[in-house]
Amino acid sequence: MRVLLYEIRKAFHSPIILGLLGVFIAFNFFLIYENSFIKDDLRKVNQFADKYGTEINDEMLDKMKQDYEAQMKKVNEKTNEVLSKTYESMDEFYSDQSFYPADHFNEKELLLFNEIALLEYYYFTSLHLEESFQNIDPIAIAELEIKQYGISGQAAELIRSQYGKFTERYQEVLENKEYKHLFPSQRVFETHLLLFKKMFKAILIESLILTVLVTAYIINFEFDKGTYLIAYSSKRGRGLWGDKLRAALIINVLLFTFILVLGLIAYFSVFSYKEFWHVPISSFFNAGKEWFMSWWNLSFIEYLTSCILLAYVLTILFTMMTAILARYVRNSYLVFFIFLCLFGVIFANQGIIPRSNIAFLLGYFTPVNLVLNSFVWFMHRAVTFTPYFEVITVGVWFVILLLGILFCARSFRKCDLK
Repeated sequence: MRVLLYEIRKAFHSPIILGLLGVFIAFNFFLIYENSFIKDDLRKVNQFADKYGTEINDEMLDKMKQDYEAQMKKVNEKTNEVLSKTYESMDEFYSDQSFYPADHFNEKELLLFNEIALLEYYYFTSLHLEESFQNIDPIAIAELEIKQYGISGQAAELIRSQYGKFTERYQEVLENKEYKHLFPSQRVFETHLLLFKKMFKAILIESLILTVLVTAYIINFEFDKGTYLIAYSSKRGRGLWGDKLRAALIINVLLFTFILVLGLIAYFSVFSYKEFWHVPISSFFNAGKEWFMSWWNLSFIEYLTSCILLAYVLTILFTMMTAILARYVRNSYLVFFIFLCLFGVIFANQGIIPRSNIAFLLGYFTPVNLVLNSFVWFMHRAVTFTPYFEVITVGVWFVILLLGILFCARSFRKCDLK
């Protein structure tokens, strides 16, 4: 235990690691600040959910209609007084090019108009929600994705063989009405992209950089300092390599947790989700250009938890990957450079494989692809074609890397250190 604590302490004495940690946290705060202009409108959406409920049904729509019509009456009283005009909707009001609202109304009135416009959007979208969702064709979306990616031959046929699962999941969402819930609108606020693409992806990449640096630094510490002959001739001997790997795992998990917790606390302090924790992630309001439903019936909090757990597994995988490199490359900075090259090669590999080959689709089953596409984890997509894409990816890579770690640990006991 004393050796493990000593190895852990090394990382927290490194100015590079501590400096990068500070920079990454500051960058995450900047991302939140840069997008904070939507926070007031999100609070209003929370107020709508608190007042009307999140489940969209006839009773809810009747309440929204009454409030909307009453609010539009107030708007028309004001516009008639100021402009001698009335409007059927806020969309018509904002489409009127004959005047500039800020020149005729005060700030309080403009805020009121904005709130009514938001209510109008949610009311009319909810009113036609069922029709809009029923017009979605998951097979047509999959075919479009095949065309966009230029997939053909056996690869395309593999995707088409899974169309039964696509339709089955779509019918499930349709029947249990997962899509009929209020949620921060992706079309208006892009909150899913903000949280899971900008914020979560940034945290993953930051954690990846720290993971590689920490693991290489700890495992190669004695080689970098030139004290390896003394360290590995001690009582602990070659078993020290395993202690270093365990120390790197602990530190990397702690650093990821620190960055993640600070980032999420800051995010949810600014962007309120208090009424939406238990809303299905497959809500029609959360649909984006590259997804419209999840493979599983998950609430927002369950989806977020699943993403966090997957991120922890990725941290472990990248620690193992770096440890294998550090076993054979005895320079910390060189390990970091080689890892970045390997990361790039795995990413670029998709552009080399013929898109008619099944190997093109199998090339998506990598930790690199997961890091770069965190916003579509557990989401229905043609190119990943299976509900178990994330589980299969991390499961297969964990087994491969575990075998690699066991081989490295065993070979290190017999290798020549010079």
